[in-house]
Amino acid sequence: MSIEVKGVRKRFGSFVALDGIDLAVPAGALLALLGPSGSGKTTLLRIIAGLEVPDAGTVRHDDADITDHAARDRQVGFVFQHYALFRHMTVGDNIGYALRVRGAPRAEREARVTELLRLIRLEGIRDRYPAQLSGGQRQRVALARALAARPSVLLLDEPFGALDAKVRQELRQWLRNLHDEIHVTSVFVTHDQEEAFEVADYVVVMNQGKIEQVGTPAEVFEHPASAFVMDFLGNVNVFQGRVERGRALAAGLEVPYPQYPHAEARDTAVYVRPHELAVESEPRAESESLEARVVHVNPAGAVVKVELRTELAGQLLNAEIDRERFAALDLKAGDRVFVSPRRVRVFLPDYAI
Repeated sequence: MSIEVKGVRKRFGSFVALDGIDLAVPAGALLALLGPSGSGKTTLLRIIAGLEVPDAGTVRHDDADITDHAARDRQVGFVFQHYALFRHMTVGDNIGYALRVRGAPRAEREARVTELLRLIRLEGIRDRYPAQLSGGQRQRVALARALAARPSVLLLDEPFGALDAKVRQELRQWLRNLHDEIHVTSVFVTHDQEEAFEVADYVVVMNQGKIEQVGTPAEVFEHPASAFVMDFLGNVNVFQGRVERGRALAAGLEVPYPQYPHAEARDTAVYVRPHELAVESEPRAESESLEARVVHVNPAGAVVKVELRTELAGQLLNAEIDRERFAALDLKAGDRVFVSPRRVRVFLPDYAI
């Protein structure tokens, strides 16, 4: 492992930012720390960087304990959300700054700056100043500056958070391609699920100073480990009900739940993602379908989004259907339909957002 965090705890006054974090980052991986504000992801990143000191626990890099090492001695490059470029320096001087501080010869600095400008596809802006660059260009320069001293670990704190949606999308793919080219172990913080899943090899979902789940994007999305992870990863429909004798019953739905074979009933929640909710003009088996009315149809985008209200409980639901199916159903507000889940996930409630 390139980075290993063991039992790390951190408080700020009475606020527990990190509560016994264990995390291993494979060498050469691109890992995303994903979670809501206050989950502890930036604090963890700063502890790995040496910009914060843990109250307890250790940080190891290539099997060496670096917990007490200063940031400058950790061989890490750090990219901030708001670029942090020196406004009075040219792009070339910004990129070469760390090498100049380390006393590298001028010829070495110039060669490295040229190499990095080629790497970030900005060869023609060496003599410009930050104020003359777009937001996306500034962030690429900030990344080049972090790479100048050849760090063994690259850390990025919401690197695209200050950019507009279109530029963010472009830079995500650019960062993924860059990582595939240089293979430096990288950890980045984001609260954007789409960003984490599109860019990262591994995703760490954090909540209230703890790690909820670690896995590949596919593992985390397809097999959420907790109700929090399921709820955090985008829009979901939640049906409140109970579990007993290996079944989950919620809002007229009944689905198998062999993980709870006991006779004593317990409250539960059944989660269904919008694209996993089938919309039909006729009911399926009584226990599998819910009668509903179409409230609103949004045909914009790759799929059609349909808002529904169940007749029995008046619960609002969101469904996503492909355009061919939408055309066949010819849905409009007020239509009577029947909805049924293609896939459900059942969690006993043990968290709160």
